[in-house]
Amino acid sequence: MFIETLRAQNIILPGGEINADGQNVVIEPSGDFNAVEEIESVIVPIPGTQEVTPLRDLVTITRGYVDPPEAPVYFNGHPAIILSVSILDGVNSVAFGESLTRRMKEIEQTLPIGYVLEYATYQPDLVETAVNGAVNNVYQSLVIVLAVVMIFLGFRTGLIVGSFVPMAMLLGLVGMSIFDVEMQRMSIASMIIALGMLVDNGIVVAEDIRTRMEGGQDRRTAALESGNSLSIPLLTSTLTTILAFMPIALAEGGTGEYTLSLGQVLMIVLLASWFLAMYMTPLMCFWFMKVKPREESRANPYDGRFYRLYRGFLEGALRLRIVVLGLIAGFMALAGFAFQIVIQEFFPASDRNQFLVYLDMPAGTHVTETARVVEKLGDWLGDEAVNPEVSGTIAYVGSGGPRFFLSLAPIDPDPHLRFMIVNTHSSESVPEMVGRVRQRLLDQFPSVRGRVMAMWLGASETGLVEVRISRPDTDILVEKAEHLLAGLRSIPGTVDVRHDWENPVVKIRVDVDQARARRAGITSEEVADSLNAFIDGAEVTDYREGDRVIPTVVRAIESERGNLSHLPFINIYSALNQTNVPLSQIADFTPIWEFSRIKRRDQERTITVSAKHQFLKASVVDCN
Repeated sequence: MFIETLRAQNIILPGGEINADGQNVVIEPSGDFNAVEEIESVIVPIPGTQEVTPLRDLVTITRGYVDPPEAPVYFNGHPAIILSVSILDGVNSVAFGESLTRRMKEIEQTLPIGYVLEYATYQPDLVETAVNGAVNNVYQSLVIVLAVVMIFLGFRTGLIVGSFVPMAMLLGLVGMSIFDVEMQRMSIASMIIALGMLVDNGIVVAEDIRTRMEGGQDRRTAALESGNSLSIPLLTSTLTTILAFMPIALAEGGTGEYTLSLGQVLMIVLLASWFLAMYMTPLMCFWFMKVKPREESRANPYDGRFYRLYRGFLEGALRLRIVVLGLIAGFMALAGFAFQIVIQEFFPASDRNQFLVYLDMPAGTHVTETARVVEKLGDWLGDEAVNPEVSGTIAYVGSGGPRFFLSLAPIDPDPHLRFMIVNTHSSESVPEMVGRVRQRLLDQFPSVRGRVMAMWLGASETGLVEVRISRPDTDILVEKAEHLLAGLRSIPGTVDVRHDWENPVVKIRVDVDQARARRAGITSEEVADSLNAFIDGAEVTDYREGDRVIPTVVRAIESERGNLSHLPFINIYSALNQTNVPLSQIADFTPIWEFSRIKRRDQERTITVSAKHQFLKASVVDCN
């Protein structure tokens, strides 16, 4: 009865317009609530009598936050609101971070006392560190290449070839800008890879010109003939190298997205090196190369001491060809055996000072219990005496938060799932912290299925193996998945063994006896509405406060709505007879167990079993 009274009074409706001597006057009747006290003072008639009473005498009215909370977030153990800010393509991440920091400080000055803005994850610093490290490797590689070239080709020829290398890199950067290839970890690594190959074109052309000049040709003729004779062979060699990397660039899925720039940069830089080898190197040799023609007695360029020693070595190898072939075969077999003990991974581990913690409670766990576990683990991680390596934590309950990492897919939203990001002071402490947190979960959180993992480079987590089992029969599917889980657990060094189906959850089915319900004047819709209002709460009207609309929810007190024994005694209001009927008089109760979430693939029930091993590459196997 009081619900209809609230809805009837809390209105904002027009009362019409009066034409008063040509002037329209709007008539607006009052009724909407302007304060919580007005809701408490609403007069409600008592059914079956002529009496009325204030609403405060029947119910307790409080103003608070949404209960239960929807996807709460905790930053360093405190409730927080997370804002995710991403940049557009082509924007400098480091410069954007500096601008964002200045803007944050300005906004923080306008917030009420006690409110602060802090970074949960600050990518520009990580980007700057990664790019600076890669650029430093480029500089080191460049210096090493120049030093080797100058040592073995001579000072003047080494300078000519050495000047060719940075010009090829600069021309490659111009090409990257034209084709919208950004400077990031993979593209810079590709430049380092190309550095050792692009110098070959310049060396071949410079050496050929020097040999021709030593043979008596003039500068111009030597430079032109060298370019004409070597253009097609060097182009063929360059294209062969480029095509060798194309399968990586053409890979599909997340791996292809991550490695696309590898093939792009190699193609651009190597083609730039061929172009400069054909035009810049002959010109530099014409201007700066000084070579004395060989004397007639030394017309044979292969008559020096080094070549005589090398010729003797080759002749000896040909005489003992059986022994040489046997040694080669032995070294090949030894190399093949040695590959078995080398850790195989497509991408190395990430150097980010972060690691991830997934905490999966049993399906059906209430969000408040999930949040309690998160707070407990967060308090332990924030204890500087126990974990001095930790600089901060961010925890998402019931959701995975914003996607801040290309290869990281957020978890499915569910009240019993939570996801944590733990920041450390340095990346060197991440492996130790991963092992410590994993052991903590085993010792102190037996009901939690936890996974702790360091960040990774590439499209998938390093060492991850996934096996998909498809079957129409649920019982057989679960049985086969359990057998596979047992087999994976028996492999030494295997961690995070799990499948993506959750445990069955209990559900109480309320079987409404339609005959009894009709006699009592109650419909199934009224039963569902009453149960929902009693347990979760029903939104009956809105409380308006300025430009904000706050829902007004009616529900039972906490001690009653959280007790299963009260379920049969919930009163269902019959609008027809204007009376309440206990639920047990019109319905029976049946507890059932069922899977809350069944995964399918190509419309067929599928369980994905996964495990992680440090010596395995990521892979996916389909089994029917």
